[in-house]
Amino acid sequence: MHIGLLEVEGRVPVSASLKDKRRVIQSAQAKLRNKFNLSVAEVGYQDNRQLTALAVVGVGSHAKVVEQELRQALTVLENTDGLEVTYTSITFM
Repeated sequence: MHIGLLEVEGRVPVSASLKDKRRVIQSAQAKLRNKFNLSVAEVGYQDNRQLTALAVVGVGSHAKVVEQELRQALTVLENTDGLEVTYTSITFM
């Protein structure tokens, strides 16, 4: 069993409130959960209206497949309107 973790930090520059930020983040989370069946959580900067830190986790029997899903998830996040990705890291446990 292989467990992959994608860590993403980003900015939500158009956000004027936490509600605006939540709308952008929840939309991205829903896309990832529905398209890739990955676990997603906001793990940092919850009280900052323009910064976010997300953790995306995938589990599978082949590391290559998990890595491919995480890279595709990163592409979705990079193409999310209102979200600017500033840092990424993929690690396996």
